[in-house]
Amino acid sequence: MEKRVRLQDIAVKTGISVSTVHRALTHPDKVSEQVYAQVREASEELGYEPNLIASTLSSKKKMDFAMLCPYNPFYEQIIAGARSAVAELRIYGVTLAFIHSKEYSFTEQLEQLNQIANSMEYDGIAIAPAHTQLLNPVIDRITNAGVPVITFDNDIPNSSRRYYIGQNPKTAGETAAFLYDAFLPEGSVVAVMGSYVDAYGLAERLRCFREYLGNTGKLRVTDNFQYFDSIEGAYEMCSQILLNIKPAAVFSNSMLGTIGCARAIRDSGQSGKVFMIGFDIVDEIKGYLNDGTLLASLHHAPYVQGNLAVKSLLRLSKGIQVNQGDSYFVNTNVVFKTNVEEFSQEHF
Repeated sequence: MEKRVRLQDIAVKTGISVSTVHRALTHPDKVSEQVYAQVREASEELGYEPNLIASTLSSKKKMDFAMLCPYNPFYEQIIAGARSAVAELRIYGVTLAFIHSKEYSFTEQLEQLNQIANSMEYDGIAIAPAHTQLLNPVIDRITNAGVPVITFDNDIPNSSRRYYIGQNPKTAGETAAFLYDAFLPEGSVVAVMGSYVDAYGLAERLRCFREYLGNTGKLRVTDNFQYFDSIEGAYEMCSQILLNIKPAAVFSNSMLGTIGCARAIRDSGQSGKVFMIGFDIVDEIKGYLNDGTLLASLHHAPYVQGNLAVKSLLRLSKGIQVNQGDSYFVNTNVVFKTNVEEFSQEHF
């Protein structure tokens, strides 16, 4: 059994007293930058992990976190995972506030983050960001104040966020493209729909999908038909595409786009005739898998994302490294009608 690293081990390695080592790890603002750097470096080299229970109970402090995301059936699954984590971590005094926006509204999220930055009432923030750049300055304000910010489902790689949990959009886009390439005859027209939303994950899915099919050269891929990221917007655009372009297949880069396009395909009487693979698993998408409107849907473990987001915030707020690197990618699962019930269980 591997021996647990103690404060005394760090003290021996650095030549600094145990009390000062403890102070550097728990209250770094009360030691010099040089001492903190020495202690931090030694603790990482030795693999030191603080005792979360002891540190939380000794401080007698609640850990108040906030989770910012849109509210729709997909994010309901993330919220369920987050609530489960809060129940597991009750002994640590963890509380979680849910702050919702209208779908991917970066203006709402910007306002919400500014309120958080002004009040500094939370010990950690988890956000599904709606924009790749405009949220960065306020995220910097929060992290510079010592409050960890992590992202989930969508990322802002060039921000000061501490960690990301969610899909690998490159894998998602390329997996979708591989399936279109494998199932469709050469020369088939694929109508590509992309939402106006500037969310990193959605944009990367679309870019990697197009890039993969461009490299294979087997299928004829249209320019992007852009639509507002809503079921209604996708439905109207797809209906016009089906009527005027008459494609062999349709691709959309979001869950709402998947639902809107699948409705349009079904309502036009072309279920099973127009090829489509979607994203995520909610009740309506399950219906389209079962009736043949969708061949498959790519699923990215929303329950797991929510659960790990809360647990990662607790570790980061206690100064504990979450994992090697700054990201944790959940699996991209290809779900057909034959295995959809496996991914309908809550823990996925």
